[in-house]
Amino acid sequence: MTPAREIRLPDRFYLPRTDAQGREVRDVMPWEGAVSYATDGTRVGVRYPDGSVEWLGDAPELSGPDAPPFEEDFAGVNLDALVAGLHAYVDRHPILRSVWREDLERLDSLRTHPPDDDQQLAS
Repeated sequence: MTPAREIRLPDRFYLPRTDAQGREVRDVMPWEGAVSYATDGTRVGVRYPDGSVEWLGDAPELSGPDAPPFEEDFAGVNLDALVAGLHAYVDRHPILRSVWREDLERLDSLRTHPPDDDQQLAS
């Protein structure tokens, strides 16, 4: 496996801060203690000061009675536009394909088979 190297993602993947001139700058990592995003050419992850990388998509899936159903996160969202936009973004940035594959499949399924009020999709 190729060693991880630092990468810069688009601004929307960072939190904002105000610079000395009062301008908004988006360069703050949204994970406590993280110093940068990283890639090994296949995966995208978050790098910490000790050099360790937590690969996005490798975390154990939250499940059980405390896990909210997947579809609750997208109630009221225009899923056609969301799915189309995410697919277009992945087409431009193929490295994200493996990170977002399962979520895109679930969103696409939710888009084509919305849950009834009485019946929720399995999360």
